Amino acid sequence: MRLDKSSDVTRNVKIMEWMKTELLMSLGDLFNLILKGVKPLDEALQDTLANIIMITYLLAKRLGISFTEIDYKVKEKIKLGVSENHSVERWYGDLSELRKHMDK
Repeated sequence: MRLDKSSDVTRNVKIMEWMKTELLMSLGDLFNLILKGVKPLDEALQDTLANIIMITYLLAKRLGISFTEIDYKVKEKIKLGVSENHSVERWYGDLSELRKHMDK
């Protein structure tokens, strides 16, 4: 059975709306957890952050951007942040650490 084009477009729009809502709800959850003073080892914090990352990748895919392209862009942003001596790099070295992680 063949689905018509309008049905496929409708499904794509519907799933993208769900992803946007999921992303906003996860951001709200993240802010609430931080406000409560959650510990870094708290499973809820880790789960929320993982969900934000996952939904971002999936939303990019729905928008026609491959996972590889997103990885490349993240690496480029890291490289730029290191070269511009961004404060998060200068103060903590986080960008260099993230670059090492991404290179694995």
